[in-house]
Amino acid sequence: MCGLYIHIPFCVRKCNYCDFCSVGIGDGDAELTDRLVSCLIRELEQLNITRDHADRFSGFTSVFIGGGTPSILPVKQMERLLIAVNKTDFIKPEFTIECNPGTVDKEKLLLYREHGVNRISFGLQSVNEDELKSLGRIHNYADFLTGYNLARKIGFDNINIDLMSAIPGQTPESFRHTLEEVISLAPEHISVYSLIIEEGTPFYDKYHGRSPIDEDTDRQLYEMTHEMLTSAGYLHYEVSNYARLKNDENSYACKHNLNYWRRGNYIGIGPAASSHINGMRRTNTTDIDEYISRIKSGSKPYDEVEYLTSDQQLIEAIYLGLRTSEGIDFRILSDEFDFDIQRKLSPDLLDYWRREKLVNISDDKLVLTPLGFWFSDSIINQLI
Repeated sequence: MCGLYIHIPFCVRKCNYCDFCSVGIGDGDAELTDRLVSCLIRELEQLNITRDHADRFSGFTSVFIGGGTPSILPVKQMERLLIAVNKTDFIKPEFTIECNPGTVDKEKLLLYREHGVNRISFGLQSVNEDELKSLGRIHNYADFLTGYNLARKIGFDNINIDLMSAIPGQTPESFRHTLEEVISLAPEHISVYSLIIEEGTPFYDKYHGRSPIDEDTDRQLYEMTHEMLTSAGYLHYEVSNYARLKNDENSYACKHNLNYWRRGNYIGIGPAASSHINGMRRTNTTDIDEYISRIKSGSKPYDEVEYLTSDQQLIEAIYLGLRTSEGIDFRILSDEFDFDIQRKLSPDLLDYWRREKLVNISDDKLVLTPLGFWFSDSIINQLI
């Protein structure tokens, strides 16, 4: 498997919590966005050169255009990019575009559909106007509903909605209202992330690096999310992600992200985009102007290439595996890394995790429970 990620580093306005590689460009900067799209296409075209580094490359099984706000791109610029993407090799891909309410319309959604996009991810965050304003979002709930209903009418049958908990001023009651509203829309996938105060953001200065709500309330919101979404038929398949079931064997879990968590190969295009190919990792420059300059001159957009050691790959296998409902497979750790996790851990620690209902352990797997997901950082630190 190999995923393709394309980064669009533009937003109308940067949100108060965001530390992603993105810049606010208001109503648009046609010259800058056009140059960026031209460079994304050129980097895509250079993939034929880089494939010799991926001896197992056999086509992309997923494509994800993220940001930033990809839906900020005008129709003609996005069309150029989508045409270029469709010239690459595909194997029945899951093809996602992130859309922010207030930046998407019928013309754009029809364009996405025409060029093979089959999954839309809407950044809603909250249905409460005060919370959206606190975050610095440019939309209201009505804007989101307009875009969501339009996407459904056009034929998108795989939609994700991003939500956020631990927002300044948020209460359990207001968060419950958000969950109830979103559940009533029956999206195929819901992601719920607890706000993290990141250095270099307006929220970091305002809250001095601390969460705006206390840990007990944060945990209450997490438990409410799990209870309400699983009761509504969603599978809690990753710490922050929930998917409706398609049938008895499959769900609407995001294939692109599952590939990350399974340590699969992926190639990143655009500023700050990362790639992982058979244990080799690299990240493009985060400076947008520098990225454009390098691509135009034919230089590599990344600075360094890191080849992960066996120990680093083992740590990733444990860390990423325990973020998902698949857990970690003892046989894979033994075969790939000659690591017997059951012999490394003390029986007392395993008994404690079982007693506190943090883990489920079978003959061949260790899987965190929903409560274990909440304490995952502590458990993973003890494991590695």
